[in-house]
Amino acid sequence: MLIYYIIALIAAFCWSVSSLISADVSRELGGIGFNRLRLILVSIMLLIFTFFDNNWVTIKHEYIAIILISGIIGVLIGDTLLFIALQRIGPRRNNILFALAAPFTIILNIFILKENMNLLEFLGCIVVFIGVVLAITYGSNKKNEHRWEIIEGSIIYGIILGVLAALCQAIGIIMMKPILNNGADPIVSAALRTSVSALILSLSFLTNYKLFKDKTKYTFKIFYKTTIAGFMGMALGMSLLLISLKYADAGIVATLSSTSPIIILFLIWLITKKIPTFGAWLGTIFAIAGTGMIFIN
Repeated sequence: MLIYYIIALIAAFCWSVSSLISADVSRELGGIGFNRLRLILVSIMLLIFTFFDNNWVTIKHEYIAIILISGIIGVLIGDTLLFIALQRIGPRRNNILFALAAPFTIILNIFILKENMNLLEFLGCIVVFIGVVLAITYGSNKKNEHRWEIIEGSIIYGIILGVLAALCQAIGIIMMKPILNNGADPIVSAALRTSVSALILSLSFLTNYKLFKDKTKYTFKIFYKTTIAGFMGMALGMSLLLISLKYADAGIVATLSSTSPIIILFLIWLITKKIPTFGAWLGTIFAIAGTGMIFIN
C-alpha cells in the first residue's frame, strides 16, 4: 500500500514541476496561447495512448454530451483561466488558489448531487479558505522577489481568475462523477474532454482579436517546454494519480496528491536559493490540512 501513497506524492511533484515550467512559458506566450498549444499537444498524447487501449467501450452514447460539456467548462474555460492567472500572479499563488477546488466541490455536491456536508468537511472548507488568505496576503516580500513572485497587472484580477478556474474545475468534476462511478474510463474521458477543448480553442487561430493572439512566435524552446509541461502535468501526473487511486485509499491519495503547493515552495527555495516567507508556508500548510480534512473524510 505504501508504494501507491508514494506514487500519489510523485504525481503532486509532477504537477509542481509542470506549474513552474508553465509559469515561464505562459508569461512568454500568453495564458491563452500557452493553454491552446498545451491542449493540442496533450490531446495528441492522450489520443495515441487510448488508441492502443480497449476502454473506449466504457463510454456509452448517453455519456458523450456530458463529458464534452464537462470538458468545455473544466478544461477549456477552467484551464484557460488558470493559465491566465498563472501568467499574472505566478505559480505559488496560483497553486494555492487552486486548493479552493476542494471546498467548491463540497458545496456543489450539496446543491447538485444533494449530498450533505458534515462538521469535518465544513471545518476543512474554512481551514482551506484561511490558508489561501494567509498565503496570498503574507506570502511574499520585496527581499524574496523572484520572477515567479512578480505580479503582472492587478493582483485582484489574477485572484478572481484563479478562483473562477478552481470553480470551473469543481463543476467539471461534479459533472463527471456520476459517469465515472458508472464505469466510464477516466483516461478515455480525459482524452475526450481535452480534445474537444483543444478543437474549440484552436478556432481562435482564425480570429484577429488581440486577446487570442500569441505574445511571441513559436520557438523550439517554447514548443518543448510546453510539451514537457503538458506531459508532466496531465499525461504522467494524471496517470500516476489514477494508478494510486485504483489500489489505495482514495481519501489519503487525494490528500497526498494535493500537496503540490508545498512542493512548489521547496522547489522555489531550491532553485532560487530564497526561503519563502513564513506566511507562504503557514498558508500552504493550512490549505493542505483543510483539503485533507475534506478528502480523508
